[in-house]
This record gives sequence, structure tokens and C-alpha cells, in this order.
Amino acid sequence: MSTAIKAGIILGILVELWTAIVIAAGWHKDPALIVVFFLVIPLQITVIVMALKRTAAEATYGKQVLNGIVISAIAGGIVFVGSYLLTTVVFPSYFDEIRVAGTEILAKAGKSPEEIVVEMKKNESMYDPIQNSIAGLIGTDVTGLLVSMIAGAFLRKKN
Repeated sequence: MSTAIKAGIILGILVELWTAIVIAAGWHKDPALIVVFFLVIPLQITVIVMALKRTAAEATYGKQVLNGIVISAIAGGIVFVGSYLLTTVVFPSYFDEIRVAGTEILAKAGKSPEEIVVEMKKNESMYDPIQNSIAGLIGTDVTGLLVSMIAGAFLRKKN
């Protein structure tokens, strides 16, 4: 199995494990703690850079970018499926909890009940398991492309 495939599987599993920890701990309900979820970004950067270091001796810039894309595509697929399962099967009340937290944040910000309803309707797509999973897939893929384009410039076969 290639380094990129292994790294993609590892990254996807690590992201979903971290997501499960965040939800199980209830951090997704606390506006001050929800930012800890985004530790998946430095995690992804680390996994991609480590994988590209392993392939640098024989890979050109283009190949390294491709390696990063493969890593992220595999991880993104795992993130899509994992996010869907976490928010519908393992933690089925996840989106209800997010709605309650969002309503509380808006109320504390001084919004009227009518304004809260309007704001919550604007963000309704955030509470859909498929759209949420697609967002994870896209975020993983875009981050991976950017990281591999930057890291590949440094971690590549030198002529």
C-alpha cells in the first residue's frame, strides 16, 4: 500500500476520532470550546507533511501535489461517511444540540425571538447531516490541496 493511501486512511480515522471526542465531551455545545474541533487542521497539515517527507526523495513537485490530493481525497471520503454516521447514528441528537446552542448564543447577544428565528432559518443547512458531511469532505480536500502545494515546493526531488 502506498504512503499516500496509508496516510489518507490514517488522517480520515484520526479526524473522525477527534470529532467523536469533541461531540462526546459536549464541546460542540460550548461556543468557547467548539474551536477545539478545528485542531483537525494542524492534524491534517502534520499528516500530509510527514507523508510528503517520506516520498520527497523520489517525487517531483507535481507528484507531491498529487500525493497530497490522494491523501486528502481518501481522508475526505472517510470524513464524509464518518461525519454522517456520527451525527445520525452515534450521536443522533447532535444537530438538535447545535440548534439549542445557536439559539442561546443569539439570545445572549440580545436578539429578539423573531430575530433568532430568522437567523436560525438562514443557517438551517448547517443542521443537515448530508450537507454537514459534504462540508467536511470539501474542507478536507481544499486544505489538502493547499498544504500539498506549499509543502510540495519544499519536500520534493531536487534536480
